[in-house]
Amino acid sequence: MRVARLFNVAPASLSPDSVFGVDLKASFVADFKANEFDPLDYDIHDVADRPTLKQLSSGALVIRTVGDYCEQMIRCYKTKPDDVRRILGMTHSQPL
Repeated sequence: MRVARLFNVAPASLSPDSVFGVDLKASFVADFKANEFDPLDYDIHDVADRPTLKQLSSGALVIRTVGDYCEQMIRCYKTKPDDVRRILGMTHSQPL
């Protein structure tokens, strides 16, 4: 839902194989103005633990698809469940 909301598309139109920048494009590209990819990047880094941040910064972990984003949220939920719920706008009664 978060990705669909950011890109203003129907959730049913997304698949795990939807590629950022190919299937999901920013509405504009500017050096100093945020676009749809910026909140996703913040999400990915905000929920990451230290080992995951190291993988991201080294290029060992790259989030290219909706499925990659979902897997990142699930992986980070194990160590930072409250952060993941906050980022995804979930209540504690909603399952991940």
